[in-house]
Amino acid sequence: MARLPLVEFLGPDWFRRAPDSSAPFYRLSPREVSQEWVDEWRTALPLSHWKLSGDEGLSSDAGNDGLPDVQWRRADITAWLNERDVDMGLGYKTKSALLGMVEEYLNPPAPEPETTEPEPEPEAEEETE
Repeated sequence: MARLPLVEFLGPDWFRRAPDSSAPFYRLSPREVSQEWVDEWRTALPLSHWKLSGDEGLSSDAGNDGLPDVQWRRADITAWLNERDVDMGLGYKTKSALLGMVEEYLNPPAPEPETTEPEPEPEAEEETE
């Protein structure tokens, strides 16, 4: 299961209203929020008063080509691979491992050329009388 980002209010006040009008944040009490929440309210969370842990940052496409690259989030790369039915196996995959799978998907190994050896000619059986 993916880990959610933690948002923590650092002060100077004892509490601060949440930017989305949900429950208030209390000083030095971290709260789990979704990555989408952090993306939406990032500009309302100045680092002088807020601490973000586990934030993946904004996802962008370096080549603007729709292909995963190092600027993509791990979750976005996983979704891209799932859309293409790429078998990712079991267990946790790092972002680097997922990008390697993308590379392998886009550039599959060349098939081994089949070498056809000529069939040996059947030896003529000598009849003995």
